[in-house]
Amino acid sequence: MKLYFGFGANRDATVIKAITGRSALHLPASLDGWHLCVQQLNDIPKKVQRLLRRAWGDSFVSYGIVKEPSSRVTGTLWLLTNAQRQAIHDWEFIGSWSHNVQVKVKISLFGLKFLVDAETEHLAKQKVTLVDGLTYPTYLVPKAHILQIAEGIRIAPKL
Repeated sequence: MKLYFGFGANRDATVIKAITGRSALHLPASLDGWHLCVQQLNDIPKKVQRLLRRAWGDSFVSYGIVKEPSSRVTGTLWLLTNAQRQAIHDWEFIGSWSHNVQVKVKISLFGLKFLVDAETEHLAKQKVTLVDGLTYPTYLVPKAHILQIAEGIRIAPKL
């Protein structure tokens, strides 16, 4: 099992289910020391751009995070199987576009606050536009389009 911090569309339960093929336990969470950003298609590495353009067209836009000590991003902490985590890894083009990172995520349970270790993905050395990570719209592209693409390319994980 893996703990994963999802932000942007990856903080939504229906999106995670569409990507991974299965629902997952989750809690609201926040991540300190990272800034939410937006990346346009033309700012994404060329190899990944070509793949994204085929599925999304020229208007693709996505959230990412970059290291910033004084910032915070709200999202969702997910408890995932290894197969679910791999599905998100593939969906996010980890290694080609984004990079895996271990983070400490804040959660609250029964009025108590905890820091837990989790994985997420971040952008490194790419052009981005910083945005407010506390109050932001979950979707930069229509949710229905995200679900359609995720469900269309998903290979159901063996659970």
